[in-house]
Amino acid sequence: MAAFVEKSGAVPVQYFRGAGCEECRQSGYKGRIGIYELLVLDDDLRELIIHDHSLVALRHAARGKGMRTLAEDGLQKAAAGLTTVEEVMRVTAL
Repeated sequence: MAAFVEKSGAVPVQYFRGAGCEECRQSGYKGRIGIYELLVLDDDLRELIIHDHSLVALRHAARGKGMRTLAEDGLQKAAAGLTTVEEVMRVTAL
């Protein structure tokens, strides 16, 4: 788990795990919550795409403009107690 957090670039914080109950079938959480990665194109990013820059350059520029990765969004929600790091690891397959 620590390696996943480190690989994602997230700042280590205290993560929570639900204790479980009858209502959640001892899973520790109930319901669903989405994790998202969204790239909003602006003129700068559009130019990188048009001029066939590398994926690394595009990713670097997008992150510089505030884009969060799927794993980062998931870990932020894990830190808020909305999900677990294990679930984020499972669905992001990093």
